[in-house]
Amino acid sequence: MSFIAKNKPQILSIFGLKYIRLILDEINPQETKSLKKDYDYIVIYAYKKPDINDFDIKEQIISIIDLSQNPDEIFKKFKKNTRNEIRKTDSIKNLEFKIPDNNFNKSYRFYKKIKKQDGVIPDIKKEFSGCLFFNASLNNKIIASVSVYDTGQILRLKHIVSSRKEKNFDSRIAGYATRKIIWEIIKYGNNHKYKKLDMAGVNLTDPSKKGITEFKQSFGGEIIANYICRYKTKKFNFFQKIINFFGMNIN
Repeated sequence: MSFIAKNKPQILSIFGLKYIRLILDEINPQETKSLKKDYDYIVIYAYKKPDINDFDIKEQIISIIDLSQNPDEIFKKFKKNTRNEIRKTDSIKNLEFKIPDNNFNKSYRFYKKIKKQDGVIPDIKKEFSGCLFFNASLNNKIIASVSVYDTGQILRLKHIVSSRKEKNFDSRIAGYATRKIIWEIIKYGNNHKYKKLDMAGVNLTDPSKKGITEFKQSFGGEIIANYICRYKTKKFNFFQKIINFFGMNIN
C-alpha cells in the first residue's frame, strides 16, 4: 500500500498479532479497510477528521511547530522565560546533549525508571521501535529525555521524562535541559527537512495537566485539532489486558 510506505509507519507485533501506528494528514475509508485486513490493532493520528467506521475516534487539541521556518524565527516565538532557560543551559557545567541519542537501551531504561517513580505504567519496549530519543546528561547521567515518533516528514512527541522529582537534585536543571532538548529537536528537524514537530496533546481544560500544557505552549506552536483513531480485534484487546495486568502498556 503506497500510502503506508509514504508515511513511514511504525509496524510491530506481539504474541503473533500485528499492529501499526500511522501519523498522516488524512486517511480514507478504503485505506482503513485495507489496514483491517492485515492488522489486529491500528492507531492513526490524522490532522483532518476522517470519515471512517469501526474506529474509536477521539479529538485531541495539539500544538504544531512548522519546521520549514527559519530556526531564529521559531525561537523568537518562544516565551521569554523559555528562551532564557534554554540559554542558561550553556553555563551548566558537565551538561551534555545527544541529539539524537543512539543508545536505545539506556534511553528506554531511563524512561521506564521515571515512569515507575511517577506511578505510571510504562509502555513496552517495542512501542519505541523506530522512535528517536533526544537526551540531556549531567555528569554522564541522563536527567531528561524526549522520545519522538519519526515518519520521515513529521516528528511527534511520544514521552517527556526527567529527574525533576529525584531527591537531592535541582529540579530547575531538569526543566532547563528539557526545554533545551525541544529546541534541539526543532533544529534537528529543520536541518533534516522535516515538515513539522507535533508537540502532541495540550489539554486546555484539565487543571491536572496545566504544567505540561504550559510547557508545550511556551514554544509558540499553532493550536489545532488532531484525531486519534483506534481499531482493535477482540484477540488483541485480550492480550493488551494481560500486558496491563503485568504492569506494562501498549499505547
